Amino acid sequence: KHKQVSRLMQLIDDSKSRSARQHMPDSLVNELQSEGLLPQNKSKEVLLDIFGNVPLKVYDVNFNTINEITKESWTPQLHLTDEERDIVEADGTVLVLGRSGTGKTVTITQRLEFDRQIETAQDPSFTQLFVARSMRLCRYVEGAVGEDNRSSFLTYARLLNDIESILPGSTRNFNPSQRIDFGRFKRDFHNHSSFNEKVSALISWTVIRTFLKGSIQAFQTPDGRLPRDDFLEVEKLGKNRCRVPAELREYVYDEFLQYQKYLQDQQLWDDCDRVRHLLLRMKHSKEVDPDAFGQVQRSKVYVDEVQDYTQLEILLFFYLSGPNGLFLAGDPAQSVVEGTEFRFKEVRGVGHFVGSVIQKPKTVNVNFRSHSGILNCAGGVLDLMFTHFPSSAKQLKKDKGLFQGSRPGVLLGISIDQLNILLGDKLKGAVVLTHDESARHWRRLLNDYKLVYGVREAKGLEFKTVIVLDFFREIPSSLQKPWRELVLGRATQDFERYYPLVATFLKLLYTGVTRSIEKLFFVETKSSTAGDATMRWLTKKDSDRASYATRNSINDVEAMSMTSDEFISEGINNAELAQSLDELGQAQLLLERSIWCFEQTDIIELAAKARIHYSSNLFRQELQPPYDEKSANDRAVIEMRAAQLIESLTKEGLFFEVLNIFSSLTPFLSSEYAKEELEKRFIRKIRLAGREE
Repeated sequence: KHKQVSRLMQLIDDSKSRSARQHMPDSLVNELQSEGLLPQNKSKEVLLDIFGNVPLKVYDVNFNTINEITKESWTPQLHLTDEERDIVEADGTVLVLGRSGTGKTVTITQRLEFDRQIETAQDPSFTQLFVARSMRLCRYVEGAVGEDNRSSFLTYARLLNDIESILPGSTRNFNPSQRIDFGRFKRDFHNHSSFNEKVSALISWTVIRTFLKGSIQAFQTPDGRLPRDDFLEVEKLGKNRCRVPAELREYVYDEFLQYQKYLQDQQLWDDCDRVRHLLLRMKHSKEVDPDAFGQVQRSKVYVDEVQDYTQLEILLFFYLSGPNGLFLAGDPAQSVVEGTEFRFKEVRGVGHFVGSVIQKPKTVNVNFRSHSGILNCAGGVLDLMFTHFPSSAKQLKKDKGLFQGSRPGVLLGISIDQLNILLGDKLKGAVVLTHDESARHWRRLLNDYKLVYGVREAKGLEFKTVIVLDFFREIPSSLQKPWRELVLGRATQDFERYYPLVATFLKLLYTGVTRSIEKLFFVETKSSTAGDATMRWLTKKDSDRASYATRNSINDVEAMSMTSDEFISEGINNAELAQSLDELGQAQLLLERSIWCFEQTDIIELAAKARIHYSSNLFRQELQPPYDEKSANDRAVIEMRAAQLIESLTKEGLFFEVLNIFSSLTPFLSSEYAKEELEKRFIRKIRLAGREE
């Protein structure tokens, strides 16, 4: 322990120097000054945690509580500023809105801890559930508030699986191999549709998920589909809610009907089908089997990144918590999940359906992630969005950064070879962000560089150094000129009507920019209409502001390689993300990144663990349906390989992957007796241990 003292003192000093660079909220300073804990002339600064750019947790401990400290059940009272208390103590369903890095997740941890302290004293049966799509986010929140047997921290995918396994009366099996996501919709259906030249795949998919199947209005119909007339009449949904031009709606609805027939003929399903089926089961279970429903219900439910969910999915959270037990946080400007169009009114509409009164959204706007140089650039992107797409996201106050910092750099005409040299030397460990559909292509061109992410894939993550690569050159050709007109200030008043997809790319750009903590580079390898115009916009100085970015040459780039600890952290992040995914191909890519990161350090044990996880993932891909006929000898080989992998996974403590192997292996087990014994003597114990955790 004594060895850690000097390191922790250094962290405290560093935290102090970071804190001194920016003012803390006035309300906290006033409280501390009134209590004599700060001098009256003290400059106002944010108190930061020593381990990162997040607010330091402050607890109230007074003389009267000293005797309680020795008790194991004692927990200190969380100290809240007036601003924090306004959010944390708000009654009913609460929605917190804030831009990327502004502490939305921190408010969730504060509310979790506050509810745990207050509610458990009044109700011994009190339970909490935190939900996020990211396993990494679940782990972060659990670590921030501490373990408690009344609290669960689940990914959204895990939550659905748990509810399905607990509730009785399932009449349909949602096999992951039969799931339709956007990529499969575009590749297998839309590209072969007679409407593919009239309506883009993304617009069609968004309308289907958000309105035709994923809306409250659709849920209330007998077949779960929004009627044609309700979609065609613009005023029914509202022109600001559904921005598809009236003249295209007939085509979109006709394609939707073809899509539904395609699902039925091919025995496929999408997320809306699964969630609706689950909602009906929950409703039925609540009426006929309250005990079973009670196993999934929670006193309070907390959801991060709420902008990524449809109304149907938000309704599921209301069913779990009741009408006044939800705490939601999100950023509409980061609504980049394919098929989701989020506005605050979407939540209010669901609340009205379940009888919940939702207050005006609470907002946070102090940025704890990025410095001012990056935030000013992100603010410029938001200005374009709110000027030309005012209904695409709720406009909030501009972020205030905790730190000063350099503006992003612009590198034009850089070759692939030059970029490879940078990534192998000065920028080793920098994360490269591209359009998601181009990520595999760029990974190959960059000598299989593992830290290439799609922007959507990277949402919710943060990185020390970020390169936004060929983002503007790869904007679709049909939008190159409209994008140029937008950034050069020549867009017309009806721009939103004719080019609604541009808003999606603005949101993607904003999301990519705000992944960066310290350094950000825009790199365009070739000239393009959109790219050249954007570089002019980024580097142009106006009368009332400096330019958003500076032009750079390769020689200007200073060495910014990641440290060993940073490589380990990035490797763990990717391994945890792989664990939370159902899509095995994407999980394989994340594990490749994880292995590469661990190999940059001297911790060989972590690399070995990741390789075993990777081998298990490949094995499960081999066992994916449709199943080929296997001889007895083939089945014996499969069983032997599975046994070896299960043994290795168990030694490494990768029990979640043991369960995955068993699930994939079940159709190939030659003996029903072997299956039952394995389930009884081994698998069941792992599942029970997982539930206890």
